[in-house]
Amino acid sequence: MDFGTTNSAVAVAEASGPSRLVPLAAAGRTFDTFRSVLFFEKHEDRLGSTLVHRAGPEAIEAYLDSDGEGRFVQSVKSYLAAKDFTGTSILGKQFGIEPLVSLILKDLKAKAEASAGPLPSAVVVGRPAHFVGEAGEDAEALALERLRDAFGRAGMTEIRFELEPVAAAYHYESGLDRDETVLIADFGGGTSDFCLLRVGPKARARAEAGEDRAGDILGVGGVGIAGDSFDSRIVEHCVTPHLGRGTRYRAMDGQMLPMPVWPFEYMRRWHLLSFLNTGQTRRMLADILRTAEEPERVRALITVIEEGLGFHLHRAVEQAKVALSAEPRTLFRFALPGTVIETPIRRDEFEDWVRPETEAIAACVDDLMTRTGVGAAGVDRVFLTGGSSFIPVIRRLFADRFGEGKLRTGGELTSVASGLALAARNGAR
Repeated sequence: MDFGTTNSAVAVAEASGPSRLVPLAAAGRTFDTFRSVLFFEKHEDRLGSTLVHRAGPEAIEAYLDSDGEGRFVQSVKSYLAAKDFTGTSILGKQFGIEPLVSLILKDLKAKAEASAGPLPSAVVVGRPAHFVGEAGEDAEALALERLRDAFGRAGMTEIRFELEPVAAAYHYESGLDRDETVLIADFGGGTSDFCLLRVGPKARARAEAGEDRAGDILGVGGVGIAGDSFDSRIVEHCVTPHLGRGTRYRAMDGQMLPMPVWPFEYMRRWHLLSFLNTGQTRRMLADILRTAEEPERVRALITVIEEGLGFHLHRAVEQAKVALSAEPRTLFRFALPGTVIETPIRRDEFEDWVRPETEAIAACVDDLMTRTGVGAAGVDRVFLTGGSSFIPVIRRLFADRFGEGKLRTGGELTSVASGLALAARNGAR
């Protein structure tokens, strides 16, 4: 089971042969992946109000039909290593992070079992090389403890963790007929993970014989930068200036002050946007609106927050990012009640915006290669997987180091789940 920041998936492996994804039926359709999101709303009846929730595609459908009522929760995996995040209030009820994750996992498990029958008691679960947020062994241990607790709440008490890039390697290896040294680059929503390891028929045969494959793993690295980080740069440059960032308002003493920056920092991380919809923030923005130099922009900001348009914003950003992977320019468009934000973006502009992120990714890859002592010539293939592997500047980063001819891609949203099922089969022998 691959519980991801943006998407989750389930795969199974029989006694022999390739693994297979479990189809997940939701909202009248069948999916290979399950959006890792929740939507809460209150239902009123003669006995009072009841807080109900939906997960995955059904959460998105309910949210889009809600006209801004309710609470949409996304990217909850990004908080697992955050020591100072213990919970959040949702429509008057307090939730810890483990119960929130478990609600997604319960629905994912139920839909998988409706399609494939009861899941086995032993489940192999993916984990990033490094979780988003705080670094250090304590933060890593906290994230794993929370994740294990959430799976237990969802009825899966016998779990074993496997590194997500290693699982992606098993997926890649399943189609090989020769031995290789491969660099796996797995780009998720919250983390980018890398693993250098030996794969192929000989390594696969050892695993199938029940031998430990730890010696095949030459090195692992990761950084808390990935799809959400790239999205945040589009929000910063194309959205927040239209919502009042950089404008001014008049304080009670008559002094002109700049708009507070912190709401826009929250907005850059779309999974934090829902935390802005508090009485305190709404009152602050209402006060600013009265004396704002550009009130229409502040009013648009208030609309985004009060109407809970985080998912709409994310979808518009994602569409622009995907378009820039195929074309040298695109038009970013985000419609909200009362106005439309339209901004042209060139690919070279976007690549300049994300230079800090790509440099951090490059540094992580270079560090991994230095630690392992393996030169570029010693790498037979580079397997790029995950949504951000489509971004040209990311692909170029690896082409420049290892050569375009060594790059391979595939299973962008499902390679980890497929590999986890293979790991589960081999571990059971």
